[in-house]
Amino acid sequence: MQNPNAVLPLAERSATPREKRVSGALAALCLVLTVGVIPWASVPVAVDPRIALVADVAICIVDLCIALLLATAYRGNGRPALLVLTGVYVFGGVMAVLHAATFPGALAQEPLLGGAQTAGWLYLAWRGLSSVGYLSAMIFEAGFTPHMRTSRRDARLVLCVLVAGAVCGALAWVALQPTSIEVMAGAQFSGVNELGMWFSVALCVATLAIIWVRRSYRDALYLWLALALVAAAADLVLGNVADARYTLGWSVSRVGFVVSSYLLLAYALGGLPPRRGAGATIATYGGAVGTALGAVLLRLVFDPWLGNDVLYVTLFGAVALGVWLGGAGAAVLTFFVGYWIVRVLYLAPSEVAPTRTNDIVQLALLGLSGALIIVLGEGMRRARDLHRASEEALRERALQLQRADANKSQFLAMLSHELRNPLAPLRNGLAILERKPDAPVVDNTLAMMGRQITQASRLIDDLLDVSRIDRGKIEFRKERVALDSILRSAVETAMPSIDAKGHQLAVHYPGRSLQVDGDPVRLAQVVGNLLSNAAKFTPSGGHIELMLRAEGDNALLSVKDNGTGIAREHLNDVFDMFMQIDTSRHASAGGLGLGLTLVRAIVAHHGGRVEARSAGIGQGTEFVVTLPLARAAATLAPPSTVTLTDLGRRILVVDDNVDAADTLTELLRLSGHVVETAYEGASALQRAEKVRPDLAFIDLNMPGIDGYELARQLRATSWGRTMTLVALTGMGQKTDIARTRDAGFDEHLTKPADPERLARVAGGTDRDENVVALRTKS
Repeated sequence: MQNPNAVLPLAERSATPREKRVSGALAALCLVLTVGVIPWASVPVAVDPRIALVADVAICIVDLCIALLLATAYRGNGRPALLVLTGVYVFGGVMAVLHAATFPGALAQEPLLGGAQTAGWLYLAWRGLSSVGYLSAMIFEAGFTPHMRTSRRDARLVLCVLVAGAVCGALAWVALQPTSIEVMAGAQFSGVNELGMWFSVALCVATLAIIWVRRSYRDALYLWLALALVAAAADLVLGNVADARYTLGWSVSRVGFVVSSYLLLAYALGGLPPRRGAGATIATYGGAVGTALGAVLLRLVFDPWLGNDVLYVTLFGAVALGVWLGGAGAAVLTFFVGYWIVRVLYLAPSEVAPTRTNDIVQLALLGLSGALIIVLGEGMRRARDLHRASEEALRERALQLQRADANKSQFLAMLSHELRNPLAPLRNGLAILERKPDAPVVDNTLAMMGRQITQASRLIDDLLDVSRIDRGKIEFRKERVALDSILRSAVETAMPSIDAKGHQLAVHYPGRSLQVDGDPVRLAQVVGNLLSNAAKFTPSGGHIELMLRAEGDNALLSVKDNGTGIAREHLNDVFDMFMQIDTSRHASAGGLGLGLTLVRAIVAHHGGRVEARSAGIGQGTEFVVTLPLARAAATLAPPSTVTLTDLGRRILVVDDNVDAADTLTELLRLSGHVVETAYEGASALQRAEKVRPDLAFIDLNMPGIDGYELARQLRATSWGRTMTLVALTGMGQKTDIARTRDAGFDEHLTKPADPERLARVAGGTDRDENVVALRTKS
């Protein structure tokens, strides 16, 4: 489905440097041409009411096409300026039709509606109210409501169109009424007309001044509006200084009106993606017709000098513009529409269809010339589009790298902060223990130190998991598991953080057991991360709801809170690596912002998806996880139990970190083992030769003989072949595990290891999910 936001990029982004340069060049060209024509503006030209007719028809088509684009963009983002401008251009399209119907000689010898003054009054009201509309677009933008429902936007669009139509009807009724105030004296403009036109110029200049003072031209929409205002002011000035109809200034102002309107439409269409949608396609081909009419209008203006000798001279430029801005299809339409309109306007009815050989030859040459222009222009347009697309890749990639760099810098700052947090209480705890206080204080201090070490370990685990995700190396051990047990495990883990802020947690289980094929540890990590996230970003005393239910072949798990919420534009960003929800109002939230990244990766690996939902800031958040249910029911294996057996083993601890080696030695001795300690590889070999240990915990990064070489030398001895070798290291990447396997280790355990886990490994019990087995002993 086409995204409506993409239909008018001008309404969605900042102006690019290229757009600013192009707009500046067009505005300067418009002003130069206007100033250049002013000295000859009052020079009379041939009386040809068809100029007004062609101009009005072209304006009607182009204005309605612009209104279509503006309306579609408003449905996408709800900017009030777009709504007001939609009304302005609908109003302009209808007023162009009314003006053609009331202009003497345009459709008939006498006006179809009203009298001699009607066209003048309508034109004056048309340009004046359009200028008021431009100014209103700037004023009403202050009421921007980005999250308005599409149905409400549609209702406002309908109301806007109805109001524009009603205003046109009211103006037509007023203009048709007899009045003693004249705006036209024959073909001459009256003082009322001139005063009204100068008032419109003043409104355009005032709106331009507001755009300049506010620097609103940095917004692509207002840069476009500024160009429209320059063109409108130039047209009004030329018409005013011309003093009358059927002068050079009056004729050129009509051409400028049409050309500037088409350029504005082309400007809006120029940056659209290849798949433009129905609205943009209609606008493109409508603009092609407008281009053809502009070419015909220009030909009519040059009649006093060209006569009937070169009928199609202006058509080639229109075809070139059509192919450059709309493609081959638009250019072909421009050619045929312009060709037939010129023939109808300049030739007698009997001559419209080419019958003479001379006419057929001319038509063939005309078609060949048009085809060459279209083919060459289409090739140039495609090259331009490829170049523009390449620039936009590059630009988007640069922005992505810039955002990633900023996010990483913020992440590293947060990482430093979070890793320092546990160190302060640990240092204080050591100071307390050194002073040997009474037993209750010791117990409390030890409990605190345990909590802080656990927190630091979790931070490091998250970093390792994210590193594995980034390289696609995260490991899973899947089995048939009941989701209700996953929820209970996650709730037990998250309850301390929930209770700490006084939240209420409501858990809703389904009426039957829902089973999936997955890694129970990782799935519990998903639920735990979501619950912890809800606890962090919900003010104290909040409400958190955890719900599990079946929907078709899937299990739906949701975590909903009444906390700070997420802005709609960031609902997808919160899952990105190094991206954190704004914690400025929640300084105590903490964390590295990696939890949701892990959630998305784990869920995706299980064939599911996760979605963030929020009505906006302050409206709470809901995360919904969808997982495929297991195809057939299976009996769950009973939870494994671990008992410490074979105590009193001979163990060797090898680590160049003296504190780490000594504390592990003491821990293992408290469990009843006989432990020897070595702080480097050479002495470890000597001690191993002396005591012939059953098990060795070996650090990998040591000076001299490192852990890998030590393992190889131990395996080379007759007594070391049956020894259990456990790598105890801070390195846990896939390549590290492969190296330990090749070196002869039995298991790979990452620091900081949980004491209970170390005890189980030392006791020879079955390994748990966090220990990597490297080889099977015979």
